[in-house]
Amino acid sequence: MKKPIHIGLLVDASRAYGRGIYRGVATFSESRENWIVLAHERPELDELPGWLRRGNLDALIAYIPNRTLYKKISALGIPVVDVHGRCRTPSIPVIESDDQLIARLAFDFFLKSGFRHLAYCGYRSVFFSDQRQEAFRLEARELKEIHIYAQTAHKRVGEDLYRFEKGTASQDADFTKWLRRLPKPAAILACNDIRGQQVINACREAGIKIPDEVVVLGVDNDKVICRLCHPSLSSIEPDVEKIGFLAAQLIADQLVGKQVPRRHLVPPRQVVQRQSTDAVGAEHPLVVQAARIIRDQSYSNSSVEQICQMTGVSRSTLDKLFLVHLGRTVAEEITRVHLQRSQDLLRTSP
Repeated sequence: MKKPIHIGLLVDASRAYGRGIYRGVATFSESRENWIVLAHERPELDELPGWLRRGNLDALIAYIPNRTLYKKISALGIPVVDVHGRCRTPSIPVIESDDQLIARLAFDFFLKSGFRHLAYCGYRSVFFSDQRQEAFRLEARELKEIHIYAQTAHKRVGEDLYRFEKGTASQDADFTKWLRRLPKPAAILACNDIRGQQVINACREAGIKIPDEVVVLGVDNDKVICRLCHPSLSSIEPDVEKIGFLAAQLIADQLVGKQVPRRHLVPPRQVVQRQSTDAVGAEHPLVVQAARIIRDQSYSNSSVEQICQMTGVSRSTLDKLFLVHLGRTVAEEITRVHLQRSQDLLRTSP
């Protein structure tokens, strides 16, 4: 029997992101009979658990949110992989979601839905939020303007994001004013699902209609949080299981003396559409009306001719309007919506 290898997993499992990392590590560890994975699901920000400090580990996969924890983990003298990304150092490999591709996915999704008024809402001075904001701004540079909600910076937000999220659950007057001033229809990318939930709640309090006036897209696809929103929150799904699997693979490589890359960026999987983005951003009333009919009739296989009859215009006229405002014909929009509905059914089937 091979000697047991003890792998520590110092990752917060209270959110879908962390739980996905656990699943990826579990998948890899199934092929390693001598691995014993020791999970600590609610790691502290500045301290290592007592059992870990006593030298019982051969390797560690961890969230490393600050230099204090980095120094304590480095002092262990064992192979480590960071799956957080805030505290990047030359000595510890890091695996994180690719924020540039997350921003590109959101930008392409909004443009295909016909939106030209784009906005970003995050937490200023939170490292991943700032990265996504800048990436989204660069993707949207061809547009005249992208609207950024910039609240006062907080120096230590990145070390205790959950506490800061709680503090912003009740929005201030400036946030509501920003939402009301946005040119409509607007498409908002939120830095994560919690921020997306806060945007939706603030819009409801202010009487702003979702998705008719504002559509909201989060990041993380935390199904519980998305379902708690009304309307339900669409979200970009990161490939967190791949992050966990890669982290375990890098640990295995380091344990046998292999050199490993210092940084891995993992692309997101997809946009998971729910009610908060079930609209088009076209400003022409006929396009909006026809697109809404297509969505409302998506389970009844309505034809292009039926859509034209309901809107009272010819097919050639409606096709021209769709091409101008959405970049596709009516038939292509029907096919796209049907395909999306089918994917939704497959995803939600037990």
